[in-house]
Amino acid sequence: MSEYTGWLLDLYAHPSDGVVLWLVGQDGKRYSFHQDFPVTFYAGGPFPRLRELWQFLAPQPAELSRTRREDLYAGPQDVMEIRVASPSLYPDMFREVSKRFPDLTFYDADLALPLRYAVAFNVFPMARCKVAVAGGALARPPGQASPDRPDGDVLSLRVDDTPWALDPGLPRLRKLSLSPDSDPSHAPPRHLLIRFDGFSLQAPLNRPRALLHLLKSILAGYDPDVILTRFGDTWLFAHLEELSQRTGIPFNPNRDPSAPVVWRKEVSFFNYGRAHYRGRQVHLRGRWHIDSQNCMTYGDYGLLGAIEQARMTGLPVQEVARRSPGAGIAAMQAITAMRRGVLVPYQHQKGEVPKTYAQLFRADRGGLVFQPLLGLYTNVAILDFISMYPSIMVEYNISPETVGAGDDGAWEIPELGIKVGTRPGLVPETLRPLRDKRVTLKRLLKTLDKDDPRRRRYKLVAKALKWLTVVAYGRLGYANSTFGRINAHEVVGHIGRQLLLQAKAIAEDQGFTVLHLYVDSLFICRPDAASESDFQPLTDAIMQETKLPIEVEDVYHWMAFLSSRQNPNQSVANRFFGLAQSGEYKIRGLALRREDTPAFVANTQLQILAALANETDLAKLPALLPEVMGIVREKLSALKKRAVPLAELVVTQTLSRELDEYSVLSSAAIAAQQLQARDKTLKMGQRVRFIYTSTGPGVFAWDLPAPLDPRAVDLPRYRELLFRAVHEIVQALGVTEGLLRNWMFVRNCQITPDDLPAPSGLPIRVESPLLERLRLPIHLVDDQG
Repeated sequence: MSEYTGWLLDLYAHPSDGVVLWLVGQDGKRYSFHQDFPVTFYAGGPFPRLRELWQFLAPQPAELSRTRREDLYAGPQDVMEIRVASPSLYPDMFREVSKRFPDLTFYDADLALPLRYAVAFNVFPMARCKVAVAGGALARPPGQASPDRPDGDVLSLRVDDTPWALDPGLPRLRKLSLSPDSDPSHAPPRHLLIRFDGFSLQAPLNRPRALLHLLKSILAGYDPDVILTRFGDTWLFAHLEELSQRTGIPFNPNRDPSAPVVWRKEVSFFNYGRAHYRGRQVHLRGRWHIDSQNCMTYGDYGLLGAIEQARMTGLPVQEVARRSPGAGIAAMQAITAMRRGVLVPYQHQKGEVPKTYAQLFRADRGGLVFQPLLGLYTNVAILDFISMYPSIMVEYNISPETVGAGDDGAWEIPELGIKVGTRPGLVPETLRPLRDKRVTLKRLLKTLDKDDPRRRRYKLVAKALKWLTVVAYGRLGYANSTFGRINAHEVVGHIGRQLLLQAKAIAEDQGFTVLHLYVDSLFICRPDAASESDFQPLTDAIMQETKLPIEVEDVYHWMAFLSSRQNPNQSVANRFFGLAQSGEYKIRGLALRREDTPAFVANTQLQILAALANETDLAKLPALLPEVMGIVREKLSALKKRAVPLAELVVTQTLSRELDEYSVLSSAAIAAQQLQARDKTLKMGQRVRFIYTSTGPGVFAWDLPAPLDPRAVDLPRYRELLFRAVHEIVQALGVTEGLLRNWMFVRNCQITPDDLPAPSGLPIRVESPLLERLRLPIHLVDDQG
């Protein structure tokens, strides 16, 4: 027997029996092991049908028995336990069973293999382990292929790690980066850019034999743990496979050459009311592959955050990098259920508790959002409940099986006519350590110096955890969630609204003006409160009253709440921007935050905001208007001279449905039709890039083979887009649309104090020589608040 220490890199079904494990050894070597691992699922239903199932499975390679297991909602149940000999046999067997016996209820049937293994051995991806192996395993030196069956059978596996550690001490992974020199959907790439271990190569794609031999030598010699690509899923690996077939040169990017590359189909789906598209995926064995262009949230936190999510959820890194955070929460709930001995139902959700119309009206409201006080304010603080909805689930024991329960000690919510049980819920048990770790990280980050080497890691980890906590509330009410129930979702929303109102009342009792409420945040100000410490007594009082963690997100030199485009006297809940004392902007609803804004317009907004960031004194901001207009006129001049690169005029929009389902074609649909005519078919959820034109159908698909004539660009359309983006910002300084049009489009029009409108109907004003001279309608908080 030999013992090896390292980190669990990969786990997958062996083609014939058991599973294959890959370990990044503490000694720097890579090891593979084999382990027998049967797969178990359960069936429930009428005894005669279960007997028929028993007879059907008797000749199969499975062990059958009767047992009693816990259903989350119905309590103990008599079920049949079916223990399949090997993971490789399980998919076909269950597919046949579910087809022949659709009337039976199945449990633990659609669980991913890594989750089953995680529960069996209390392990998780990239966990530090000690593995005892019979006979000893062979290290995998660079260039040495593994045999069909890995050396060494696992006798035992012990985990010396926890997913909740702040500094888990991860190993140094070998990374290989592959990227074409252009977007394949726009223009055929000519070179493949290759980076690894400090080397940077540019390989021509028109020499396929040399390219394949080069990649094979890198994979054998450098032996990467992870291959990071751009367009690897949707183009690169398919292209390399085509070259391999054409040239007769074998190419397998797996570390385990006996295993085939796993190809997963493209898929379009709706999530939170929006169409999404996930392209075809390429998953490797023995190493990871991550395509940054085919991921949902990976861009926010990178490889480090993806590893953190994998450690939290039990899903492989290749999975969590591509899938939505909701899949991670579902995996965590399934692991919690299995560890508690609770059956995980197959394609099943608990029905809604009946309620009256009045109860439905009070319950079905979502988060609390106020209309902010329109205008520009100084010394604004944002108080943010940390992971508010997960914290409510944890502290108030909200779970699908506890809502509507009538156990001893259950407490009632009269407004909703629902009781909440006191037996510890599955969802709170799942979320508590995740919530606690995120709270710890957020508070720790506030104490670290900007040059602290831990800061970058903690920020990426915090972002990865934030995505998991953000979707936990939605997952509770999601129709396809295994452990979802709309009543529990409504209870969380109800409690959240009540607690936010409590926080508002406490703030007002302490003399603060509440400018805005937004789901889990309060925007407040007070004349004598200018630093974070001035708001600390308030956060302490709110936390004591609500039992939820809350903190000062930041204090802002100034913050502007913007008006509706349709009504300049009405504010909009999610359109504001402010300059924090840390020097960073808080921005919501501006053009630069929208994916359909061309880079030319977004960059203009960024330059204007950069200019305004030079002034922290709100009263002096109007003095920067000439500089702002100088930026805008430069942009207009470049646009008029057609000196703006066409790539900066590209608009990106998402197809909200399949192309043949449009009754009225949008700009994106017209562009998609143009691409379809060139044999480039787009699916629902895919992004379409185009440029507005003054001729023909009004748009030109950016990814068409022929280039666009710059003279065809619709300049008035882009001038209007630029005007709207500029007005979004300068309206906070009292500049009306009419005045801005004069400044932007009337020749030789200059900014003068007399051009600015006189203030009228303002609830709050201060005396300032500059404001008096410019007569600008700016909202400030005076000495009386």
